[in-house]
Amino acid sequence: MKTFGLLGTVHIITRDKLIIVRIGKPESIPEIGSKVLDANGFEVGRVIDIIGPINNPFAVVKPLSYSVLSSIKPSTVLFYRVVKRKSVAKKGGVR
Repeated sequence: MKTFGLLGTVHIITRDKLIIVRIGKPESIPEIGSKVLDANGFEVGRVIDIIGPINNPFAVVKPLSYSVLSSIKPSTVLFYRVVKRKSVAKKGGVR
């Protein structure tokens, strides 16, 4: 099952071509590595960091390619999809 959530609105695109997004709901901060989507469901990039104060956080998004930046403007609404991590089997067993 895929879980989607509102990430927030684009605040700025940096000189390093990273997208800074003001998180819409501080109580639902995405995990690092979550996929970021636009309103049409196309993948824009991935969350690489969360910065700022707890009550007003920002997500740093690394775009998949620089070509997606042409469709991203300040105030663009973005969404995220939680990445399901594979469970790693532990060696040894139960003691």
